[in-house]
Amino acid sequence: MFKRPSSRKRKPRHQIFLNLVPIIDTMVVLIGFLLFTMAFLVLVSMDSPFPTINPQDIAKKLLEKPLQLTVTLRESEVEIWSPFQKITPKKIPNIMPGQPDIKSIHNTLVEVKQKFPAENKIVLVPFAGTNYETIIAVMDGMRLLEKIDPVFFAKNPRNGIDEQIRFLFPEVIFGNLLGDS
Repeated sequence: MFKRPSSRKRKPRHQIFLNLVPIIDTMVVLIGFLLFTMAFLVLVSMDSPFPTINPQDIAKKLLEKPLQLTVTLRESEVEIWSPFQKITPKKIPNIMPGQPDIKSIHNTLVEVKQKFPAENKIVLVPFAGTNYETIIAVMDGMRLLEKIDPVFFAKNPRNGIDEQIRFLFPEVIFGNLLGDS
């Protein structure tokens, strides 16, 4: 007996066409949206070095008695002082509890910079309840020179030429982030 041919072969095949235009349109819009939103994402970072703990360096620095300028933030006041009494300690009352007077801090630091133009480091010791915006505002007041501030010059250690200083105290080191000074 002969077998009958399969009926599947005789049926006409229907081809399925996928419409990829909506998918491509969606991808183009998605890529454009991602590129547009990424253009507004700008990350700003500021280096804050860790204090060095090398016994030889510490012994050598203690013989010289460094300035070690320190700004201590408290709930009711800000104190600007040096542990080696290189400057007279100054207490600046806050505008409101926890909100320091940035302008007075900046002006006091400009006076210190006039006495020590080569100094770049400053230690910031905030109290435990200090919020992020306050720390950033105080750091900006300590780091940046304003246009009305006097011009400072210091010798460049590499070439020995006097150069204009563009920042007040650019190297901010955090002292005690969790203390309740």
